[in-house]
Amino acid sequence: MVQIGAPQKGANIQLGDLISKAGIYTKPGVVVEKGEDGALTIDTDPEQIKKYHRHSNTTGLTPEEKEKFNGIMDEVISAQSNLDRINQLQTQIDTLKTEPANKKVVESLRNEQSQLIRIARELPTVYNFEADKIRSSGL
Repeated sequence: MVQIGAPQKGANIQLGDLISKAGIYTKPGVVVEKGEDGALTIDTDPEQIKKYHRHSNTTGLTPEEKEKFNGIMDEVISAQSNLDRINQLQTQIDTLKTEPANKKVVESLRNEQSQLIRIARELPTVYNFEADKIRSSGL
C-alpha cells in the first residue's frame, strides 16, 4: 500500500478509482481509503484492482455504481455469443436509463456495448428510442 497526499483541489477521486501511478517508484493501484484531509491510501494488490475493475476501468463511478456495473457485466459476460451480450447490454441500458441516478452506469454500459459492437460487427436487435428524436428518411 502507498499513501499519497491530498490531490489537486477539485479532483473528485472516489474509493475504488484506478490510480495509474502515484509516483516514480509505485505501481498502479486503487484508492482504498480517503482521509479527511484528502490524503489517499492506494492498494496495488491485483485482487483489489480486480474487485473494482473486473471488466473495464470504472474510475469516476461511486463504489455503489461500480458494484452495479460489475454485477451487470458479470451477467452479460456469461452469454454465449457477442450478439447475445450486445442485446443483454441494450436491455439493461433501456431499463436503467429511465432513472437519472443511473446516468454514469448507463454511460459505462454503453461504452462496453460500443466495444462489443466494434468487435462483433453486430448491432442490437431491439432497442428503445424516443419518437421525437427519430428523423424521417424521406422514403
